[in-house]
Amino acid sequence: QERKKAEVIEITYSYWDGSGHRRALTCSKGTTVGQFLEMARKNLQDEFRELRGTSCDNLIYVKEDLIVPHDMTFHVLIETKARGKSGPLFHFDVHEDVRTVN
Repeated sequence: QERKKAEVIEITYSYWDGSGHRRALTCSKGTTVGQFLEMARKNLQDEFRELRGTSCDNLIYVKEDLIVPHDMTFHVLIETKARGKSGPLFHFDVHEDVRTVN
């Protein structure tokens, strides 16, 4: 189980300030949502000044139609096959965004 928690995944997220700003971060499956939000805040703070004076406690992670608690790990969400009203929260068996590079 510890080996699975150490696996690296890429999470695509969108920072919303009236318009969406799509980015991606890599982290381990054992990362909590709160830790992920702090990583995202640090990644975005140079571009979005309003994030410099805030903490990850003031941010929320919304996936599909759910607000995910800060203490939840991605490992738990993936292993339990967490679902929202519109279906599964994570699809790692299918590549949703595949780009061909020439």
